[in-house]
Parts: sequence; C-alpha cells; structure tokens
Amino acid sequence: MRLLKFSIIGLLLLILATGCDAESLTGVKQISVNDIPQRMAESVEKNDGAIYIDVREEYEYNEAYIEGFVNFPLSTLGETYTELPQDKEIIIICRSGNRSMQAATMLQEKGYENVTNVQGAMLDWKGETKSNN
Repeated sequence: MRLLKFSIIGLLLLILATGCDAESLTGVKQISVNDIPQRMAESVEKNDGAIYIDVREEYEYNEAYIEGFVNFPLSTLGETYTELPQDKEIIIICRSGNRSMQAATMLQEKGYENVTNVQGAMLDWKGETKSNN
C-alpha cells in the first residue's frame, strides 16, 4: 500500500514536471489573455473569420467588455450555440476562465472542433474595455 502511494505521488510529480497542461487534459486549445490583441489583429489580417465570444452574463458583459467579443451568456448557450458557425475558430472568454472552459467543452460535445479558451480571462485583461452602461 505504501509503495502504491509513492508510485502515485511520483506519477503526479512526473506529470507536473513534464508540463501537462489544460489543453492536453481537455483537448481545448488555450490562449493567454495577453495574446488577444495580436490574435485579433492576425484574424483581421488573415480574414480567418474567427468568432470571439464572451460567455459572462449580460449585466457583466455590459459593465466592461473587449471590443470585438460578442455576448453569448453560458446560461443560454445551450439554446443559442447554433448561431455560431462550426467552420470557424470560436475564441471564448469569461471573467476567470471557468465558464469559458465549460462553454468550450459544451461546444466540443456539440461537434465544434475549433474552440479556444482564453486563460486569465477578464480578471487579467489590462487593455481597454467598452461599456454599455
């Protein structure tokens, strides 16, 4: 039993040391919130049609959002996801990264293959925001 404990602990340390990340665990691509401006500029330059969605609730989104992100609240995404094209990359942000991962996982389950979660999310965003208030 003691040997099993040490084996499990060793395996966990090996996984951490080799850099096992959220993408390899979930299959959802990850991008840092700091990379958003460059990614959006590349999207325009390449005309790749990437879709940027913010899955916070409408009142949160209206307080402060990144220009170019469209509000698709997670609470209604189960009904509205069909408005999103399946042939374009869907880049998803929320307040902390939790809801965006939930949204990404849900979209993958619905057949969307090109979804990206924004790590750090709005909590770490240092750029300009817009407001509808």
